[in-house]
Amino acid sequence: MTETITTPYRIASGEGLADVWWKSGRITVKAAGAETGDAFSQIETDDPRGTGPPLHLHHNEDETFYVLEGEVTVLVGDERIDLAAGDYLFGPREVAHAYVVRSERARMLVTASPAGVEQALVNLGVPVTGPEPPTDAVMPPMDELVRLFAGYGCEILGPPLSLSDFS
Repeated sequence: MTETITTPYRIASGEGLADVWWKSGRITVKAAGAETGDAFSQIETDDPRGTGPPLHLHHNEDETFYVLEGEVTVLVGDERIDLAAGDYLFGPREVAHAYVVRSERARMLVTASPAGVEQALVNLGVPVTGPEPPTDAVMPPMDELVRLFAGYGCEILGPPLSLSDFS
């Protein structure tokens, strides 16, 4: 159940409530459950070419993707959708999806409604302390990722997409 929030807040450009490296990309939480009465969360992603999340589905959240910079290919169910700066995509809950970055970098504003799953990314990420990801940051093995995300109603179904999947 969501609560009514009556106090605005501001996040400056380049800042967030949480700022972490996740795999080789950067995730900056702009809004989380506490700020939205659990209605939604928003994260800014900044990913290098050839990267993206594992194939997964959300049991609890719908997800949207608004491309700020760059180009990505998203697989939603069996449909391939190419997105570029300014494009928007709605991904419904219970439908498998993943994306891969086709440009040198891509930045997106990703919204999950309701909020909650963003905490999994923050918990697994390495806090940002400089402009480059740490060289010693290691993600947990796939079976551990599956277990951790399951606690947030997110089912990991397979590995990330690769550019060669769409050649």
